[in-house]
Amino acid sequence: MSTMLTLPAEMAEHLRSGLHSGIGDAAETIAQVVVEPGREQHPEWYREPLAHFDRVRALLDLIGWGATDPPAEVSVDLREHRHAVLDALGVAMIVGNADLKEAEPVGTAKGRATIRRVLALGEFVAAVEAQADALGERP
Repeated sequence: MSTMLTLPAEMAEHLRSGLHSGIGDAAETIAQVVVEPGREQHPEWYREPLAHFDRVRALLDLIGWGATDPPAEVSVDLREHRHAVLDALGVAMIVGNADLKEAEPVGTAKGRATIRRVLALGEFVAAVEAQADALGERP
C-alpha cells in the first residue's frame, strides 16, 4: 500500500485548521512546563510537547501555513506524518461535530451544506485511518 496520502483541497483546509490548533496546544503545554518548579532537573517534561510541536510544524511547513488561492490538493507521506495528520483530523472532526450542533436547520441551504461538509470530512477521516492502519504502528 502506498504511504502517500492525497488530500483534496477542502480536506487540506480541515487538516491545516487542525494543525494550527495542535501547534497552539503544544505551545500551551510547553508554557506550562516553563513555570513548573524543578523544570531544570526534568528536561524530559519538555520532550513530548516539543516533539508534538515539531511534528505539527513540519507538516505545516510541507502543506503551507495558510490557504492557497485557488485551494489546492496536497500530498503527504502518511508514514512520516501519520501522528500529526491523525491528530489534526481528529481536531477537525471535533470542530465539525460542534458545527453540526450549531448548524442552521436542515431545511436551509446552509444547514444542508454543513451536514454535507461534515459527512464528507467523516468519510475522509475514516479512509485516512484505514490507510494508516494498513501501514501499521498506529499511534
